Amino acid sequence: MADASKVVRASLTKQLAEHFEVREEASGESAWQTLVLDSAIVAVVSGLSLTRLDALGLIERIRASKLSRLKNVPFFLVVSSSFSEADRTHARNCGVTDFISKDASNLSLEGVIASLQEFRGDATEVRGVFPDDASGVFHHDSSVAPDDVLDDVGVRTDVGVSDIMGQLGALAGLEEGEKADIEVSDDVFGNEDAVLAQEKLEECLAKRLPHAIEGHGVGILAFSLDGYEALVARYGAELAARTAQKFSFMLARKIRPEDCIGQLANGMVVIVAHSTTSSICAGFANRICKAMAAAQISVRGKRIDLTVSVGVAVVPDDGVMLSGQDLLQLAYERLELARRAGGNRVAASTDYQGSGLGSCEAFVPQLRELLATIDPAILRPCLGNVGLQLIPLLKELERSFRFGLPIDEMNKRLWDRARAERMVT
Repeated sequence: MADASKVVRASLTKQLAEHFEVREEASGESAWQTLVLDSAIVAVVSGLSLTRLDALGLIERIRASKLSRLKNVPFFLVVSSSFSEADRTHARNCGVTDFISKDASNLSLEGVIASLQEFRGDATEVRGVFPDDASGVFHHDSSVAPDDVLDDVGVRTDVGVSDIMGQLGALAGLEEGEKADIEVSDDVFGNEDAVLAQEKLEECLAKRLPHAIEGHGVGILAFSLDGYEALVARYGAELAARTAQKFSFMLARKIRPEDCIGQLANGMVVIVAHSTTSSICAGFANRICKAMAAAQISVRGKRIDLTVSVGVAVVPDDGVMLSGQDLLQLAYERLELARRAGGNRVAASTDYQGSGLGSCEAFVPQLRELLATIDPAILRPCLGNVGLQLIPLLKELERSFRFGLPIDEMNKRLWDRARAERMVT
């Protein structure tokens, strides 16, 4: 649901939410990014007036997409009574599916909801097919042509790592009434070029980190099969590694050429994703956890419960000055936290907001002690990064005392300085 008006979004979302999970966006650009990253979306409802990219610009971009799921997605335009027939004709020519009146009642949305439910049913049928003809991991209905299936679900695309999440949701039974039957055998399978070793991950990080900026960061998603040691004890190290490899290959098929994936020891699979944020990575990682937990997985014909834990770390969200090794280590530490907490969960920076020192009584003395032991002059080489860590505190001071601090300008200049500092180091 994309519209610049919160009132319009809230009104229509309230009705649609009775039948669908609804994502809300205020700008055309953010709506486009959401569409590209989340392949679970089955339709778009948009107002005409969007910031950064208007509705017709958005539909033009959607219909020009090389992805069939975007090119064919239903697009409903929210219009007022003054929207003329000529305007409607032009909008239809641009690719709009149908129109919704701004004063839409429940009754007037019934047709739209019925259309969306019908489309979702078709989409579920497609997503119920499990594409992996190269390895045989996911079995599909032989009545469906494999090439058509691959085209429909977008397997052969350059969408990027985040797009796998919606696909995994379908594969592992997130759609009601559908379950994936994932079978792991001793067969040798290919696609090894898609899985990179640790040094390749570090090489990828070295190339991407200098270009990380706020909102377009570089992220690490460190996955681990929960109970991997028990899997090794029961079936042997080789078959356990192949189980992790199957999972790794499934992820590898959806990443962009500039993203990297590496299968490491002990059931770990690590993804390096660019142009992302901590919240995006954490949100999609959570969907993978849910998908794996819902999947029906068998090893040598025996059903097993297999879940994953994920540690997420992102530059600059977790620190502008983090090196590639630091970022990997932070993701691994968060992965371990997720596993110790019981598994089948994601640990990311958003999980730790509000934690830490916890109270004024603890924070103020430690801050005083820290400042007393550091000469501010020695911080000059890293003032950009230091300043960025203080921005949240300055924002809170501004909200409370209204000093008139130019927070936005300060934040921009500190970002520029921090990026320059990172390039030097």
